Amino acid sequence: MKKLIYILTVAAIAILFYIVKTNQISDLDYTKIIIDDKIIEVEIADTAEKHYQGLSNRENLCDNCGMLFVFPDKEERTFVMRDMNFPLDIIWISNDKIVKIDKNLLPEGSNPKMLYSSGQPVNYVLEMNSGYAGKHGFKTGDMVKYSY
Repeated sequence: MKKLIYILTVAAIAILFYIVKTNQISDLDYTKIIIDDKIIEVEIADTAEKHYQGLSNRENLCDNCGMLFVFPDKEERTFVMRDMNFPLDIIWISNDKIVKIDKNLLPEGSNPKMLYSSGQPVNYVLEMNSGYAGKHGFKTGDMVKYSY
């Protein structure tokens, strides 16, 4: 019995090591935000490396999930759909208020041509599955509540 437990423990450690080494476990932090009483699970991208990677090369995003880009200051931001595999809505946020929504942005390859701009200073950008903002009636002026 002890030998079986030992073998199972070693196998579990080996599997966990493999998952970590192949980056199947993200180094992103997770939290929830609320927009118009809708609770959204978000991954936090708060470093230059995480900002650059974003959702590139992902196969999908869960229905009620998003990626929240957190910036230390408010500036006009520009995003692209580099190496995306699915369309997105981009929600531009200044402090706790939506200031712009770009909907149904199509994926592009490694040399994107389209640039999407906040048009004004923002310190948060939320990326979600295409159609999510419209389906839930999000609009400019909606308030965003953070739980982190």
